Amino acid sequence: MWWTSDTPDQRVPGTLTQVEGEWRLDLIGALGTDPGGEDSLHLVPPQTIWGACRGVLYTLMECYLRDVVNSRGAGVPEDVSDQWFMTWRVGSVVRGGTVTEATPFRSASFEITGLPAWWPPSGLRGSQARPGAYKQPDDVTVPLQDGEITIGVRGMPRHGRRVRSLRERVVVWVEKPAGFTLEDLEKDTVGPLRALIAIGVDEPVSVFNLRVIPISPAPDGRPSHSFEVDPHGGAEPEELPSRLPAPLPLSPALLDMPSFIPAWLEVARRCSVPLDAVEPRQRSGSLQLQFLDVVNAAETLHRSLHAEPAEYPFAERVRQALKDFGGFSAEERRTVRDAVKFTESSLENRLLALAEGLGSEVGEWLFNGNVRPWAYVTARLRNVLSHGFAAPDGVHDDPGALAGALRLTEAVITLRLFLEAGLPSGTSLVSQLQRHRGLRSLSKQSIADWPLLAHRINPRQWPQPHSERAPSVGEEGDIKP
Repeated sequence: MWWTSDTPDQRVPGTLTQVEGEWRLDLIGALGTDPGGEDSLHLVPPQTIWGACRGVLYTLMECYLRDVVNSRGAGVPEDVSDQWFMTWRVGSVVRGGTVTEATPFRSASFEITGLPAWWPPSGLRGSQARPGAYKQPDDVTVPLQDGEITIGVRGMPRHGRRVRSLRERVVVWVEKPAGFTLEDLEKDTVGPLRALIAIGVDEPVSVFNLRVIPISPAPDGRPSHSFEVDPHGGAEPEELPSRLPAPLPLSPALLDMPSFIPAWLEVARRCSVPLDAVEPRQRSGSLQLQFLDVVNAAETLHRSLHAEPAEYPFAERVRQALKDFGGFSAEERRTVRDAVKFTESSLENRLLALAEGLGSEVGEWLFNGNVRPWAYVTARLRNVLSHGFAAPDGVHDDPGALAGALRLTEAVITLRLFLEAGLPSGTSLVSQLQRHRGLRSLSKQSIADWPLLAHRINPRQWPQPHSERAPSVGEEGDIKP
């Protein structure tokens, strides 16, 4: 049975299922909202739906009405609720109690696929193997301003008549006495740590076994029990294969964790859009759309990390020239000046600043000395695709240019985020990147020749690269300027 907090007495039956990784609620009846007329579907705001099944309470959050059908027969009034059939798309499921978006929790625990590969937990294998009886590695506690995060290993023994086994689980605990909501937990802790691990293993990862404990005690006065968030209901997600190198290339040293993790969480809060753009996940959309998302995220990252200019001399010169010329009002002059100010810090210069912030050693290794033509071509591609102006050079239709610019921009964003969180730069970072398969392939990429692409776009600004021999007089084809 399901109901909403606004109409707790109006309860309807329905089933909650997980279809292709997505929660879906199918109801027999109208659930406290106007579903529209017989042949229409009203757009309704996202709902929080409460339910109960076999004595267990559920909360469905961020529910969007997907479909509604009225199957009433002849002579049945339109407001008879059990003639409605509703389908809702559910954002997240909380099992164990009824909560709201503002319900505060004091602690949480969760696991992430890929965390055992990213974290050095094992006392069972490799150089960390310990003689004698099994003893789990020590926990690492990271103090925060409003609480603490603990990462530790727990052994799961399994005893049978003939087989005894032990499986290690790496678990993250979050404690914040002041409390946090589920949205705060995702935004401030779970999301940044999931992205950190996904980037480290260079594969999409998932969060599972997420449990939270409310601050307020149970109605009967007993301590609050934990609620499960998005229970998987079946077999746990498979861990990533153990073929990943240890330690992972993009991961700080174990001793640096107490300082790196708080800094990473702060960077993730300030730069949520760039981090979301580079987190490995299953993405949909054309190459052009993915490219636009990443380059726009790079511009956002630059605005977050670099202060905007205090003065705009060229824009002021334009404003003064309009004033001296006459015929423009003060409001019109301000409009023109503000438009010039907006473009005075060009996208090309922003990309250059981001790349140069990696340091000379990393920049030379990643771009092979072609950072300036890369920034020029990438900015040109973004502007052509975003604004749709005519570009006879055709570079924006070159799949190699788009793919190369996309991956290199992703790499620049990723490395800048890690450096902001305290990952060492210089030659030590280059030695780490040498072991990263994806980034190593970028340093040796051959699908985009940045000097040649820049020359195609603007031959006057970018001379013909020496690697391409210009045709001599008498050869077929035009001589390029």
